[in-house]
Amino acid sequence: MKRLGILVVAVVFIAVMLVGVTADIAYSQAAPRITLTPNTGFAATTVSGTGFLGGEVYIYWAEQRIPTVPLRIFASDTQLGEFTAIITVPTQTKAGEYVVRAQDQRGTTASVTFKVIDMTGLQGAQGPAGPSGPQGATGLRGADGAVGKPGAPGSQGPQGPPGEQGPAGGAGPGAGMSIIAIILAVIALALSVFSRVMKWITG
Repeated sequence: MKRLGILVVAVVFIAVMLVGVTADIAYSQAAPRITLTPNTGFAATTVSGTGFLGGEVYIYWAEQRIPTVPLRIFASDTQLGEFTAIITVPTQTKAGEYVVRAQDQRGTTASVTFKVIDMTGLQGAQGPAGPSGPQGATGLRGADGAVGKPGAPGSQGPQGPPGEQGPAGGAGPGAGMSIIAIILAVIALALSVFSRVMKWITG
């Protein structure tokens, strides 16, 4: 009876171990996954995967298929379906997080994130200006613009100095005769007045 009990315990133990191994295999098949070593950088990384049992495996970077080393990847024939490959970073100058995805021919897929770090250094000092280049050809003349409005009149300038006095003009014709006629008219008027005064006195 004692041996039978030991045998039963051994059988149960083996059964539990088989169930555990079977569960592990089933879990690995049901949950494919990949890891990146390293998962940050800017040059290259190693992709390791498990749970891929569908033949050839393809690697995608931001949903774009990329080349690998080796060129063709096949998961192992074991229940784990393992593979390892090396990829270069396609976006080395564009910092940020990118999704790396592995997919086999059956459609089994898994993805992980790779962070591209910014390797841009500080801006250097500005260098000296280079020599001037040759002068370019003269461009075509543009069209004439519209005539502008007339400007406001300027202020009046200062008055100039008076000019020199010209020579006196000669006497006009008939000037002497006019004077004589005036004298005679005055004499006649005086005589007329004198005559009337005398008549008034003599009554």
